[in-house]
Amino acid sequence: MSSSDREPQASLIVGSELCELSRVSAWVHDWAQRQRLPNRVAQQLDLCSTEALTNIMTHGSSEEAAHCSIFLRLGWQGEDVALEVEDEGRPFDPLQAPNPTHANSLDDAQVGGWGIPIVRHFSDGMHYCREDGRNRLTLLFRPTAPP
Repeated sequence: MSSSDREPQASLIVGSELCELSRVSAWVHDWAQRQRLPNRVAQQLDLCSTEALTNIMTHGSSEEAAHCSIFLRLGWQGEDVALEVEDEGRPFDPLQAPNPTHANSLDDAQVGGWGIPIVRHFSDGMHYCREDGRNRLTLLFRPTAPP
C-alpha cells in the first residue's frame, strides 16, 4: 500500500472497564484490515493494546478516577504503525518498569507482571510522556519487519 492510499488516523474512546477490551480488539483488527497490514502486525497490535489497556484498567486508576476514559489512536508515523494510548491515571512510565524475574519452578513463579515485557517484545518501539495530567504511551510497529 502506498503512503497516498493510507487512511488518516483513527481514534477510539473507551471506558476503563475490562469488558471494553473486545471492542478495542475489533477496532484494531478492522483498522489493520483496511490498511492491508500483515496478519502478524494486526495480532501484535491487538496483543499490545490488550496488555497496555489491562494495565491501565487494573493498576492505573485511583478510586476517584476509576471510570475515566482511555483514548486510543492508530495511524502512520512514516513507515511505522503507531498506536497511542492516553489515560488520566496515575503517572506511570512503562519504560522504567523492571522485568519480572524468571522463576526456577512453578512454586516460585510470580503471577502477573508480564504485560510490559510482552509489549516490549512485540512492539518495535515505545515512547512515553506525561503531559497535562495524562499518560501517553506510543507503540510503534514496522509492517515490513521480518516475522
